[in-house]
Amino acid sequence: MREIANLPDALLALGDFAFIDVETTGTKPLEDRLTEVAIIRFSRAHPPRVWQSLVNPGVPIPSEIQALTGITNRMVRDAPTFFDLRDELRGQLEGAYFVAHNARFDYGFIKNEFRRAGEPFTSDVLCTVRLSRKLYPGASGHGLDAIVARHRLQIENRHRALGDTLATAQFVHHACSEHSEQSVAAAARALLKMPSLPAHLPPDALDALPDSPGVYLFYGINDLPIYIGKAKALRERVRAHFSSDHMSPNDVRLSQELRRIEWMPTAGEFGALLLESQLVKEKLPLHNVALRRKEKIGFLVLDEASDVPRWMSASEEVQTLGAPSVLRFGPFTDKASARKWLMYAGKEHELCDHALGFSSPRIQGERCFSRQVGRCHGVCEGAEGGADHRARVLDAFGALAFPPWPFEGRAIYEERDVANDRVDLLEFDRWCALTGGEPLPFDGDVYRLLVRTLARYPDRFSGTAAF
Repeated sequence: MREIANLPDALLALGDFAFIDVETTGTKPLEDRLTEVAIIRFSRAHPPRVWQSLVNPGVPIPSEIQALTGITNRMVRDAPTFFDLRDELRGQLEGAYFVAHNARFDYGFIKNEFRRAGEPFTSDVLCTVRLSRKLYPGASGHGLDAIVARHRLQIENRHRALGDTLATAQFVHHACSEHSEQSVAAAARALLKMPSLPAHLPPDALDALPDSPGVYLFYGINDLPIYIGKAKALRERVRAHFSSDHMSPNDVRLSQELRRIEWMPTAGEFGALLLESQLVKEKLPLHNVALRRKEKIGFLVLDEASDVPRWMSASEEVQTLGAPSVLRFGPFTDKASARKWLMYAGKEHELCDHALGFSSPRIQGERCFSRQVGRCHGVCEGAEGGADHRARVLDAFGALAFPPWPFEGRAIYEERDVANDRVDLLEFDRWCALTGGEPLPFDGDVYRLLVRTLARYPDRFSGTAAF
């Protein structure tokens, strides 16, 4: 193998880079296993170091994979297992950026092999597919074969770990010569979302952030929460707040005020959204406004005997929410917003002011104002039947009909994070989340989240159907 040139100084000024490629028994990181790993580590402190090893996957290699990679069952029979290699492999990767072509694939396999060994693994990942798209936005393809052909790279042993790792490194070298090392370094920095650590945080404040979904809490002076957010990947999301190339005005303010960070992993995005909504309303952080608790939330209710809608606070009758015998519409943020919507609906559908409760007749048969100006069908003076008017009221309100709770009692939503070996069981009743077996106050954000999730993943809920 010919000598490998080190990366340019502008890139190495960002830190060490571990270029990696893996060969596997298939394409699913949660099910398939490694058969080969190769790493080239670039550093200012020493010349490039090459490390490679076949890996005994513990399962047969499918024939089509053997044909593609040339790695046979016989070749890996006496190779070390991942468990045997884990300490050496971690040493090759630790303290360096994890660089791979289609990095999510390689990173997923490495992370899951460590998980099977009972050890966590996280790293800052640089994907050279994304780097190619950033540097060559007009190119027709960014797969490794397309890059090799476009840049006329000299490659040996394609579909073997070391051959593909060398090809990836060659691409970065070539990009530095076509653009400039400073341009490539700037692109890498942007893709890595390299954080400019806030002045009041310790140097290792972000090191332990996991890759899992969850919620993060920023604390300011006097240890009061100033911001709460949710993330599909906590490590990436929190670091993005402090990436100098991506900081919004709000991120700048947070960076200046921040003193401490906490995080709470969840098994998935649903649990993270739910926890975020609950924590924001409980802790009322300064920079969260949209999700703060709306204490005056409620519904418009229609009784069987009357067309006049009445206001009902959500906290007033939370135990009857979702009962099919009561017609509720909403939720509305407060009584004023409900009244405003009711006025609009009445005008749009030519409903009676008296029947909607906006006015009262002084004598029987007195016309409402809308009837006087031709915007009412005349139920107030007997020109329209009460049943017909009620039908039109229900039609006007239909889009905001509050659905009955689809279960006889409590329901449990199961969310799994297989990569991090976590399962969360989230409990709900009558559109309210439960904690410690007790229902939390009705929350419009939780309700909307539940409706969307029930429609999309009905099989993930366990409970007795009400109908």
